[in-house]
Amino acid sequence: MTKTSKYKDIIHYLKEAIQEGQLATGQKIPSVRQLARQFSCSKDTVQRALLDLTYQHVLYAKPQSGYYVLEQESNQHEDLPIKLEEDRNQAFEDFRTCINETLIGRENYLFNNVFDQAGLPEVRASIQGLLEDEGIYSTIDQIVLTTGTQQALNILSQIDFPNKKSQILIEQPTYHRMNQLLSAQQLAYRTIQRNLDGIDLEELEAIFKSGHIKFFYTIPRFHYPLGHSYLTKDKEAILALAERYDVYIVEDDYLGDLDGHNAPSFHYLDRHDRVIYIKSFSTNLFSALRITSMILPKNLVNPVLSYKTILDYDSNLIMQKALSLYIENGMYLTNKKRLLTRRKKEEETLQALLADSSLLPHLTLIHDGVLLDLSQVKSLASIKHSGLALDFFEEAYIGACPYQLAKIPAAAVATVLPELSNFFE
Repeated sequence: MTKTSKYKDIIHYLKEAIQEGQLATGQKIPSVRQLARQFSCSKDTVQRALLDLTYQHVLYAKPQSGYYVLEQESNQHEDLPIKLEEDRNQAFEDFRTCINETLIGRENYLFNNVFDQAGLPEVRASIQGLLEDEGIYSTIDQIVLTTGTQQALNILSQIDFPNKKSQILIEQPTYHRMNQLLSAQQLAYRTIQRNLDGIDLEELEAIFKSGHIKFFYTIPRFHYPLGHSYLTKDKEAILALAERYDVYIVEDDYLGDLDGHNAPSFHYLDRHDRVIYIKSFSTNLFSALRITSMILPKNLVNPVLSYKTILDYDSNLIMQKALSLYIENGMYLTNKKRLLTRRKKEEETLQALLADSSLLPHLTLIHDGVLLDLSQVKSLASIKHSGLALDFFEEAYIGACPYQLAKIPAAAVATVLPELSNFFE
């Protein structure tokens, strides 16, 4: 009998016992240990089943006590294990429940030293399964958890790579913390311009050909801040150049969950073990989570873990375990569906606003707002000091900002658009 079937058997057993009156409202159910022994399974399998029943409003948990039968509503839908809501706070509430469940019967994480530099094995297994569903394949041993993307980038910037090169290539503009990292640590770097059409592949080849590039840091989907996503043919061309000139690719896929088309990643297309895939779980849940996963080429696992030991032993164990429960109970995928639904509605609203604007030729719709072309403004200084909700991307450039574009955040488009016509010829 598989773990999955035992998980379902536990749910069926407890529901049947409640329906037949063997377990009454308010009665404590058998302990996790008893159920694990009865069904010959792990305590985590039992815990997963009990957690699922709490979302179905069949059970409720009392800290330091156990699980009890909840009074059943006559109109309860038993076929919905997770209550789907459009409320933006639902992801937070779900994750908070997972944290509470993590604290029940898991004193080992609280009072003992449980060190695993790569991250708890069960968490990495959950992440491995989640990423496989998105076409990102790896072994558990290739997954390393870090305390946020910033730590992941810091480690990669410091360790020696097999190609023995020293320069880091970054797009401009790019993630502002990558710019800050390079500047603060005075690391050797080069830049390549990225625009709304991508990058110049001939320029990229010339830079790779120099023989100095250790890795190329790129945000392939929903680029920050331009919103551009590489086409599959562009990714394949970049990978071919990386293989030819012995360069690694660091793929920061921080908004991959917003890709409803599930376009293939660099990691999926990689045939030569050259891609370091980075996925943050903070972006689509909440920033304080600070858990990021890296999928590493096998020859980089030990160097990364050795350097990580200097920084910390592991990310927050309670948050790691809560994330594992959040993924295993289907909540992560449910939240992803909510995000995609919300994004589609937001995009439709923005498209309607843009269609009615006289500035349409100067506007480009992206995933989180609207880009404004500044080339035709009467006075750059005037629009910069107008007080309008505009992001000019100063921090996204490691050098001087060219002020070619500005972004209107999605929430501000309706109020900002009518004011902009005064600033254009």
